[in-house]
Amino acid sequence: MDTNTLLAVFAGVVAVTFVVQSIAIVWIATSIKTLSSRVEALGKDLDKTAKSLKNDLEGLVTSVKSVTDKVQVFEDHLISAGEIIHKRVAGIDAFLEETTNTVRMQVVRIRDVVDTASRHVEETLDSLHCSVLAPVKEINAILTGVRVGLDVLLRRRRLRSAAPHQDEEMFI
Repeated sequence: MDTNTLLAVFAGVVAVTFVVQSIAIVWIATSIKTLSSRVEALGKDLDKTAKSLKNDLEGLVTSVKSVTDKVQVFEDHLISAGEIIHKRVAGIDAFLEETTNTVRMQVVRIRDVVDTASRHVEETLDSLHCSVLAPVKEINAILTGVRVGLDVLLRRRRLRSAAPHQDEEMFI
């Protein structure tokens, strides 16, 4: 084989590879173009979906913000109501504590007054017994003794019929 032939075969092979490469590049370019159009369509769909999602999220954020504002106002009201209730409960607690202490002191005073009054009554009764009733009993005993003495001296006799008659009634 001669170099010209070899050169011609080599040039033919290079030409065929060049044609095959050109076809492959055209086919790749067409595939890339198709892929590019698909990606572009998907991008447009994704853009539409993102815009729709953005609008929905904006509405949701607005709703959540209004609810959050209302919850914040409600929370502020609850906090102020809780503070008021706490102050009132503390006031009631202090009032009840003061009232309880006052009632305890009054009960102690009443108990002291009752004890003092009962002690005075007992002392008065003892004094009355010692100073009034004891002399009255003594005087009564002296008078009974004088009467019996006079009866004996004057020899008075009691009616015998009256005494047995009483005794008989007792046995019946």
